[in-house]
Amino acid sequence: MKQELLRKLALMMLIGTTSVGLAACSGEEETEENTEQATESAEQNAEEATDETDAAAEDAEQAADEAADGADEAMDEAAEDTEQAVDEAAESAQAAVDEAAEDTAQAADEAGQAMDEAAENVDQAVENAGESASQAAEAAADSTGEAMEDAGEATQEAADET
Repeated sequence: MKQELLRKLALMMLIGTTSVGLAACSGEEETEENTEQATESAEQNAEEATDETDAAAEDAEQAADEAADGADEAMDEAAEDTEQAVDEAAESAQAAVDEAAEDTAQAADEAGQAMDEAAENVDQAVENAGESASQAAEAAADSTGEAMEDAGEATQEAADET
């Protein structure tokens, strides 16, 4: 855009210089005509350059506005994305805490069940041991009783023989 403007200005200067040169070479009448033509041409070129400069300024302003709008949209999207990421992270953290609490409760239940089973096993073992001890005591008493009977009979036989 700047190069175009510089080219047009250079062209206007060339036209102006040429007009002055022609005016110097020609007669007065032609000089006036050439000067007027050169002036009109220079004015027209200047107006065109001004119009193009204005158009370029408008384009630049529009581009700046679009860039600002784009930046605003990008910032809004980034803020929304950040907020969404924070929400998702909070939800994930809450889910992890909930799952950990459930796992802890389940582990506590399982530990309680294991303790109950262990207590039942101990009770059963004590009961079994008591029954075994009782049976052993009865067997010992029976054996002792039989041994005493046998001893009594042997004593009786010995007494009878004497």
